[in-house]
Amino acid sequence: MLPRQRLPLFVQVIFSFETAFLLFLFAGRYKANPVLQPLFPVDPLVIFGVVSFAIGIWIISTERLYVPGFIVFTSFCIFVAWMWISLIWTPGAVYAREKLLAVTFLDGLAIIAGALVIANSRERFFRFMVCLNVFAFILAVMVLMEVIRIGPGRIVLINGGDDYLGYGRVCGLASMTIFAYLATQERLASKVNLALLPLLSFYIWVLLFGGGKGPLLSALIPVMMILPLGVLLRGKRVLIKRGHLILLAGLAAVVAAILWVLLDPDLARTATTLNRFSRLFSDNQGVSDQRRETQFWEFLELGDQAPILGHGVGAWPILTYGVDIRHHPHSLPLEVVGEMGVVGLILFTLMCFACIRFITLARLRQDPFLLAALLMALNMWINAGTSGDLGENRPFFFTMGLLLIRPLAEHVASFSKVTVDAHEDDDAGDDHEIEDDRQGFSTIRRRLSARIDDDVSVGRGTLPAHTL
Repeated sequence: MLPRQRLPLFVQVIFSFETAFLLFLFAGRYKANPVLQPLFPVDPLVIFGVVSFAIGIWIISTERLYVPGFIVFTSFCIFVAWMWISLIWTPGAVYAREKLLAVTFLDGLAIIAGALVIANSRERFFRFMVCLNVFAFILAVMVLMEVIRIGPGRIVLINGGDDYLGYGRVCGLASMTIFAYLATQERLASKVNLALLPLLSFYIWVLLFGGGKGPLLSALIPVMMILPLGVLLRGKRVLIKRGHLILLAGLAAVVAAILWVLLDPDLARTATTLNRFSRLFSDNQGVSDQRRETQFWEFLELGDQAPILGHGVGAWPILTYGVDIRHHPHSLPLEVVGEMGVVGLILFTLMCFACIRFITLARLRQDPFLLAALLMALNMWINAGTSGDLGENRPFFFTMGLLLIRPLAEHVASFSKVTVDAHEDDDAGDDHEIEDDRQGFSTIRRRLSARIDDDVSVGRGTLPAHTL
């Protein structure tokens, strides 16, 4: 059998934990496809969930425990335990238990995969990004084919009913990985960059014409937030990294396209997402927008009635409509505050802090993998704030776990010698051996802080093209 490092990339990607987990994470995007349904005797969410869990446990058992990931998983378990305790006082029954099971097992698997499995290996992180972009490209092609079939200006459904929120989130996450790669590049006109720019444009087209307001904002806002990372002050000089010039140009092109569409009434009717945005600020709001605005104020009122302990898991539909059905305010922060109270909010915040506590500006400027993880996490934060409940937001918990991606090796700024494989084998004795977990991230943070001023070269790429 060939060593894993000598296997072709596509073989490594297909037969990997990352592929099985991605098919679990986004099972809702394809399981209703009439062509694929006969292939799955059971819900693919269950099939690939079991497969991912089994492989993940095997990986964890054969490697040293990744302590930062274990801390995050523990904090997640404490938050979930509080949700189970709230069954004591919640008026909910059916929906409450359904949500608890989804959060415990589905979101729990997402945390394990992100914080303990993929974040523990830069090679696995790279393979997941490849899987994500392949999957997103397939969905984008299906959207394009459907637009050609039904014509522009309509809500596009693919795979037997998957709407703009579903495929929009996938394309938005994939675009974050490309933005992160381009932001760290030295050569603006390299072959890889020229190949990725059309793919990124394809994703943006899906977001503009698919119909999802949340996925579009979730893709644009994180990119605007990380633009200052490319600006460095050297005395009286202001230097901008070359890769961030691509981001600036891309944002300018998107803004120009939006203005063009909005100024052309005929074209505006074909850009479904922008058309829905225009109705949001008009007297002719859609039913969905009106309902979510009403739900926002209803949930704030309910939160004031039980601010400390909350009303309990699954309480909102009963207190609002008097029925025990699956319903929520389409905002994860409001859901946590209203049902779990201030106690639940504190536990949830502690879990998030455990995920972000090792992020520094120095690492973000040096490590495209960490930058990609941050962009994806911000993307899912915004998405979770506008749609779905705790049980549905598996990608949110997964991307938060990815923020614990292993730091770069000993030569922090000399990335020309770093390869993805250098971080896979904990027993390797070469010059790229990663820091021992027992030393903790504090050593790495001190080293970065001490060396970043001398080692960072503005405009220099931070990772060779073949690693991403």
